[in-house]
Amino acid sequence: MTSFDLSALASGFIIFCRIGTCLAFAPGFSTPRAPMRARLLTALALSLALAPGILEDGGPNLMATSDATTIALIVKESLVGAAIGIMARIFFALFEMMLTAASMSIGASSSFSPRIDEAEAAPEFAALVMFSATSLLFVTNMHWQIVRAVHDSYAAIPIGAGIEMRFALAKMVDALSVGSAIAFRLACPFIFFGLVCNFGFALANKLIPQVAIYFVAAPVVLFCGLSLLSKLWTDMAMHFLAAFEDWLYRI
Repeated sequence: MTSFDLSALASGFIIFCRIGTCLAFAPGFSTPRAPMRARLLTALALSLALAPGILEDGGPNLMATSDATTIALIVKESLVGAAIGIMARIFFALFEMMLTAASMSIGASSSFSPRIDEAEAAPEFAALVMFSATSLLFVTNMHWQIVRAVHDSYAAIPIGAGIEMRFALAKMVDALSVGSAIAFRLACPFIFFGLVCNFGFALANKLIPQVAIYFVAAPVVLFCGLSLLSKLWTDMAMHFLAAFEDWLYRI
């Protein structure tokens, strides 16, 4: 076991830099709805739990290094953790972006509600789906996959090695590509439904200009869009979480 001394304590702080920075950007963990102290204690608890296994082969001897070297090590570890957290956050951000477009398509973008991961408001349709997806992240224990990805990152990027910009950019592009494809695929039924309905009502308005089609179309499109959500929500959640888990295993 790792002996508890000043060197181990300093090495544990370096581990906290990577894990804490990752959780500061990761979906669910970084929500402003949770108290700051609770998020800090969560990062500290995970760092203490993972530190013995990570330091099994010996951590950096910070007691024998200069201040400049220690600061550089802290920056490197923080950048690695931030890259992992941001890449995980990209999936949820892209899904929310496409859900906002879906909200506009079915006419559910006129009212706003608080978002689970941000302080700004979002359309109620997007906020509802993202709240449910983030809740399922914890209900299905998918959040442990984020912790596992951070733990496994020490095998690919040891402490002090830093992260190459080309490698980080390649991983970011991969996350953007996979996340965009999944988000568009899940939001496509609502966007297509909104386009077809709005085109049909616009054509009817041209044929019968005396009738105020908008007051008829708006509630119909909204009701049908919410009904479509009730039918597709189970499949949407399963596909999104499965794609997110598969990407975490490949990160």
